[in-house]
Amino acid sequence: MNAAKQIRKLVEDNKDPEQLAVLIALAAALETGTAFDIRTLYDIDMKYFDTAIQLLQDWRFDHHIAARSKLIEQIMQAAESSAPE
Repeated sequence: MNAAKQIRKLVEDNKDPEQLAVLIALAAALETGTAFDIRTLYDIDMKYFDTAIQLLQDWRFDHHIAARSKLIEQIMQAAESSAPE
């Protein structure tokens, strides 16, 4: 399973929100071209760290573009639904 699909599944499972927040921030930064504090990767468990590295590799080589699009769509929808009105 590619990294974007793994992250989408983790979001759906809603486990380890602190760990997942780092992966979501990384994916959002890659998509938008904004800064990401790479030091946050050292604070997450190895399972999530490995997923982050795989996401970077996939993004770097333009792998799994459709899965990436679905992940970004999911992240954006979650951000919109949690934004105060």
